[in-house]
Amino acid sequence: MAKPPQDENELLAQLKRHDVADIVGVVGRLGAWASQFPGGAQKLMFTLEPWRRAGGAVQNRKLTIRGGVSEAACVSALTLIKALDVVRVQARVVEESVFGAPQGELVEIVAVMYDGDADLASRAAELGRPVRVKDDRFGLFTLDQFNCFENDATWKSDQVVLSLKMSGCDNVERLMTLAHTLWDAQDKWDRAVRECAVINLLELKNENWLADDEEEVTAEEFFERITPEQIVVYHTGRFEFWCNDDDMFGGHTIEVIGNLFDGAQSADIQG
Repeated sequence: MAKPPQDENELLAQLKRHDVADIVGVVGRLGAWASQFPGGAQKLMFTLEPWRRAGGAVQNRKLTIRGGVSEAACVSALTLIKALDVVRVQARVVEESVFGAPQGELVEIVAVMYDGDADLASRAAELGRPVRVKDDRFGLFTLDQFNCFENDATWKSDQVVLSLKMSGCDNVERLMTLAHTLWDAQDKWDRAVRECAVINLLELKNENWLADDEEEVTAEEFFERITPEQIVVYHTGRFEFWCNDDDMFGGHTIEVIGNLFDGAQSADIQG
C-alpha cells in the first residue's frame, strides 16, 4: 500500500491527471459532510459504496469523493445527498490512489435519487434493510450508521442504552459475551465506575463547579448522584459508561473509561 501523503496536495495532483468520468454509486451510511478550507471555502465529502463508472462493472471498494465548493453549494449538497441514495456525479477518479484506496475529485453533481441504474438501486435497498441480532438476555439489537449494535437494557435499576461497537470486530457474539461478563458483575462494576468518577472529578466539582449558594459535595453524595445512561462495549474489553451528572457540571455528561481486565481507569466531563 502506498504511504499516505502528509496533506491532500499529492492526491489532488494525481487526480488532475485523470479525465472526468460519469460515476454512479450508493451514498455511504454517513451521508455527506463538509469541512472548511482556510479562507472560508468548503470541502464537500461523501463515500460511494458500491459504485461504478457509468456502464461499467460494479465496484465494492469504497470510493471517497471530495471537492471544493461554495458555501451555498455546500449547504445545498448536504441537504440533497442522503445516506443510501443512488447518485450520479461527474468526477475524476483514481482507483489505486496515493491514499491506498479509490479516491475521486467532484466536478459536478448530476443527479441525486438517481433512478437510471436498477442494479445499484437494488443494492441500496438491500443495504437499507435494518441489520439485527438477537440475544436471549438483552433482546433485539439494531445496527446503526456508526457500525454499532444498540438496544435498551437495565443496569441495576437504571434504564440504559447498551452499545456494542463493531469497529475492528467481525464477531458480534464476542461483544455479547463481554457484555454478559459486565452485567454478571453489576454491583462490582457499578461501584468501580462511581468510585473512579469520584476520584477523578470530585475535586474539580468542588473547586470549579459549585454554584454561589451550593455547599461542597461529599464523596458519598457524588457517588450516589451520577446515573449511567449509556454503556459502550468494545471487542478489546474496553468499556465506556456515559452518565448523567445530576447537574453537578451544568448538565455535562460524565464519561468513565475502563476495561474488563484492569478496571475503571479514567473519568472526565464531556459535551
